[in-house]
Amino acid sequence: MAKTHKHLWEKVASLGNLMQAAHLAMRGKRSLAPVAGFYAEWELECVNLSEELENGSYRAGAYRYFKIYEPKERIVAAAPFRDRVVHHALVSVLEPLFEPRFLEDSFACRKGKGTHAGMRRALHHARRHPFALKCDLKRYFPSIDHRILTTEIARVVADPRVMDLIGKILASHRDGIRREWHGEDLFSFTDHPRGLPIGNLTSQFFANIHLDCFDHFVKQELRVPGYVRYVDDFILFGPDRATLHRWGRQCREFLTARKLELHPDKYRLCRTADGVDFCGFVVRADGRVRLRASGVRRFRRRYVKLKHDFRAGHCEAEDVRDGVRSWIAHASHAQTWRLRSDVLAP
Repeated sequence: MAKTHKHLWEKVASLGNLMQAAHLAMRGKRSLAPVAGFYAEWELECVNLSEELENGSYRAGAYRYFKIYEPKERIVAAAPFRDRVVHHALVSVLEPLFEPRFLEDSFACRKGKGTHAGMRRALHHARRHPFALKCDLKRYFPSIDHRILTTEIARVVADPRVMDLIGKILASHRDGIRREWHGEDLFSFTDHPRGLPIGNLTSQFFANIHLDCFDHFVKQELRVPGYVRYVDDFILFGPDRATLHRWGRQCREFLTARKLELHPDKYRLCRTADGVDFCGFVVRADGRVRLRASGVRRFRRRYVKLKHDFRAGHCEAEDVRDGVRSWIAHASHAQTWRLRSDVLAP
């Protein structure tokens, strides 16, 4: 049984915690307009936030929504900067309580993890198992049921004021309502809000909590020998097709009970000798690693645009160099010497 933690509110709402959270939220962003406005009187802003949290008057502000198109089209929600400070303050207290519960096989938004570590773990399993089942959850963030999520959080957090703050953050955004009928009366139903905004620090953290029970189900109940997950993208490695199909059905049933759905177009069983796509890389049973083709195409387009912007005087040479260095650092995790030479050739 999970240990529950009380008396967390004093840590979350303390002025020291909020000031530390403000430093984390402002890091590398002080030149941006919303951050600069907060930074001008950041100590007073932290005092005001602490007082609002203590007297219960804190309310989350309205999000600013915008579209991004890489790596795919998505709607991102930007919370007001003072709310982002509260998000950092909350996660800094809760993360140490949940991190020991998370399995090593989860690689998103965790210290010491990330896409490259996830790729290396997938490669480790690909070299030891002949088959892999690649899965993806359909519209994961918009589908997260607030009631199920808060139930999972409450297994560890037993402080009512912290749970109330989490409720306020969840209520500040929703992607819809899941209506649940009970009884014979047509009007006997309960509405369950769902959805987390892509872009919040709390959303990334809550998303890991929401799928932690699935990680334990895969490893401890199904006893899958090879498993790796990055946010809503996961792979099961196994000895044969029949076993992986059986595990896939059991995973589907488990996720359906939590109001989540596997993406039908991204449910693929393959031989590890042919390559398994994960975290922007394709790993093979023979140990070879290459970059995903779509990622290479994206960088080619970005590189052309960077050079065009430099010639037009819209950016500095250092901006071009930083972009190239970043991609080289990423690409060097795969066997890409010839690819890098080709992409960056004069």
